[in-house]
Amino acid sequence: MSTVYLHMGMPKTATTALQRFFLQNTKALNDRGFAYPLMPFHFDNVPQARAAHFLTLFREKKKHPEWKEGFEVLKETAKEYENILISDERMWSVQRKKGFWKQTKKGFADAGLDWKVIVYLRRQDEQMESHWNQKVKEPKTHMSESFAEYLEMGLYKYMPFHYDEALDRISQRIGKENIIVRVYEKQQFVGGNIFADFLNALGLGFDADFQMPEYTANVRLPGNAVEIKRMVNALYPDDVPDFYWDAIAEAYGMKRMKDVPVDKTSMFPKEMRKEFMQEFEEGNARVAREYLNRKDGVLFYGDYNAVPQWEMNEREMLLDVIRILGSADIYLYRRQEKIIRLLKELSETLPGRIYKKWRGNSSVE
Repeated sequence: MSTVYLHMGMPKTATTALQRFFLQNTKALNDRGFAYPLMPFHFDNVPQARAAHFLTLFREKKKHPEWKEGFEVLKETAKEYENILISDERMWSVQRKKGFWKQTKKGFADAGLDWKVIVYLRRQDEQMESHWNQKVKEPKTHMSESFAEYLEMGLYKYMPFHYDEALDRISQRIGKENIIVRVYEKQQFVGGNIFADFLNALGLGFDADFQMPEYTANVRLPGNAVEIKRMVNALYPDDVPDFYWDAIAEAYGMKRMKDVPVDKTSMFPKEMRKEFMQEFEEGNARVAREYLNRKDGVLFYGDYNAVPQWEMNEREMLLDVIRILGSADIYLYRRQEKIIRLLKELSETLPGRIYKKWRGNSSVE
């Protein structure tokens, strides 16, 4: 009987980067008896690499053929591979909904498949700040609240930060022996990176057959950049132009993995961070002991007290504003050049008077 490994995040633990890694290394995985199948259907705004996304349909499976089709794909894949890997970061939140485990367990049982769950846990303060950073960065949400306002408004409280309770709920449904818990912390990664660590969770080694992704997905904005983007969001509360993110990404070299900036500061006030983390000390210790077999009860090795709070440096902020504005100008110039080039190419098929009218109104040749 084949085993399905359901990677359910949690969010902000390099899930997108891992999914790209799986796709890029399909052959290496196949050679080792693992498959990372793609589903024959698509969901709006969901990359195809999120092959486990069909499981979110558990409440409306009768209305959506993708539920049945997803399990059929897994059944067919199991004829050739003993191990199957599927991933979707939304699973971490969906699994808390009533009926998810019952319906999903039945789906795997009917398909004749064993299954295990892989989850990465990120330190709660880092998880919350990364979530705020992502909401500021995304064109869809364009959050304009400062991190202090985000804390005060309690916009993070829907997130399941009590990891012991979350894991207990899962273990009650599928058994503790079927949960693979990993810690999203660089000093704990086997092999020094998330990709080698994930392979280790599957019982595989990271060797020369596996290729690293060309760039990192969902890069966290450093302090100055996120503040600039947040202020831009406030200027355009209903519709922030997407190109601002492209301009920032270009200015900071975020299009290339080797150039990703490392932000060694935090928006979290030191005393507030300490108070926040104290709420989870007992639960984290229980996770370490019961799910990772650590007698010392230490789940996260990093010292949250050692992270300095970000403070605005006017000179550095001015330089970053200039970099981003310059990047935005170049971005717009190049886009305009592309539009003009395309219009000129179309001019041969446009009626002469229309082309002359456009050319007369254009300030760029």
